[in-house]
Amino acid sequence: MVQSSETERLKDNNSGLKPRILSALVMTPVAVAAVWFGSPYFDILLFAFCAGMMWEWSRMCAPANYNGISVVAAVALGVAMLMQMTGQEEYIVMPLAISVIIGAARSGKNWFIAGFGILYVSLAALAALWLRNQDHDGLLTIMWLFFLVWATDTGGYAFGKMIGGPKLAPRFSPKKTWAGLIGGMVCAGLIGAIVTYFSADAIDWMIVGVSMLLAVVAQVGDLGESALKRRFAVKDSSNLIPGHGGLLDRADGMLSVFPVAFVIICFAGLALR
Repeated sequence: MVQSSETERLKDNNSGLKPRILSALVMTPVAVAAVWFGSPYFDILLFAFCAGMMWEWSRMCAPANYNGISVVAAVALGVAMLMQMTGQEEYIVMPLAISVIIGAARSGKNWFIAGFGILYVSLAALAALWLRNQDHDGLLTIMWLFFLVWATDTGGYAFGKMIGGPKLAPRFSPKKTWAGLIGGMVCAGLIGAIVTYFSADAIDWMIVGVSMLLAVVAQVGDLGESALKRRFAVKDSSNLIPGHGGLLDRADGMLSVFPVAFVIICFAGLALR
């Protein structure tokens, strides 16, 4: 008896569900514990995750030289993180510049995308490190950003599924809709309201507005990664996470949110309480 295409589709979905759930059960407690306890656990996990993302990025852009490029990029990121943690921020540009130049030089016609990816991931890592290691509210800030991005993804999926409507960027991500974007912004705003209500006993509408703005930033990061995968004709950035694809697939929103949040908090003086 020949199985229908619908039966085969359901079978494929169910077969991928188990590794997806198991991966989430392993990853989530590790990530939450690292964020909660902070340095050095958060620093180590952040470095490992970002080194993996640079490996994935280089693998797409420079398939002939990606191992060498990713090793150089990872070493440079580790040096930059150590400089930041030891108060030598003025020298951080040196290892980053070296890794970007080498990555671009070894990537042929994709030199710009490769160099940009190394810089993009590195800046996100350094921003996250600074945000978590603040003397005050570091844990609260990182948890706010994590939940904000998760709420954006969840709200975007739910509203997009329920409402549908015009596509947001069909060229890069055919499933995303404007309704999903608005839903993600609303859910992110709710996270901002909840965080400030429980941390400062009052809703800070400035934080609510910033949360909604960062939801847009997260969606831009998501679309950017989708555009990258389409450019190189791949479904997932890798298969490092069973059932989930690659690290870039899981952290695309975080990569764009962390640097923007750093600028807002560091230079505009935004505080959660």
